[in-house]
Amino acid sequence: MAKKKCKCPDGVPEWVVTYGDMMSLLLTFFILLAAFSELKKEHEYQKVITAVKEAFGYAGGIGVMPTKDPPLRSMIETLENMARKKLAENAVSQSSVEGAQGKTVKVTRVQDGLMFTLGGSLSFEPGSAVLLPAAHAPLMDVARLLKGRRNKVEIRGHTAGETLPAGSPFSDLWDLSFARAKAVKDFLVLQGGLRDEVMVLEARADTEPVAPRTYSPDAQAENRRVEIIMTEATVDDLSPDPNFTDPGRARGGGS
Repeated sequence: MAKKKCKCPDGVPEWVVTYGDMMSLLLTFFILLAAFSELKKEHEYQKVITAVKEAFGYAGGIGVMPTKDPPLRSMIETLENMARKKLAENAVSQSSVEGAQGKTVKVTRVQDGLMFTLGGSLSFEPGSAVLLPAAHAPLMDVARLLKGRRNKVEIRGHTAGETLPAGSPFSDLWDLSFARAKAVKDFLVLQGGLRDEVMVLEARADTEPVAPRTYSPDAQAENRRVEIIMTEATVDDLSPDPNFTDPGRARGGGS
């Protein structure tokens, strides 16, 4: 009697596919365990933890994943605590002095702006506020840069630790430094064509030397200087007549 042949289904059984997927996942898992065991540095460990968290849909953040045994856990916690403490200290005033109170009090942080320094041997002789001819060309260059702008311009006069000669028209170094600032302002107005209204004069005397440890007149030439600063503020913000319509105020040339 002839035997019946078994009709086997074509292709791989379904359980083989499931088994293969499971073995692949197990192999990947063991590879990850082996890779984790080779991580010796904190930042490498944290990068892996972050990647795993993101893979599971975690929206990142700052800090360390709360695990029981990360490498050098005590150091990580110490750094985290130090950072939190620093942020808390910055958020609270450490001063025992009460802050300013009242409706009219205003505190504003300002920036100096763009500074042009006119100093050295081409500016002024010791004890003098007469602008030397060598300073005319540099001042004209500055005037061309400032002409047509509506920014407020501060002109700061400086002196060295110079001794005023007998019969000097200046009472002290403050008076001398203001006269130097005014000499530069007058040149910018009369020769450079800038508006008188956009400029503000300041006297600094010898309080801000560029070369503090110099004593000879030649070495102190750098301290006998004038600084021209184009500030961030404009005449539209500060001037009582920003359009220069009052003839009594318009003392300088047109810009």
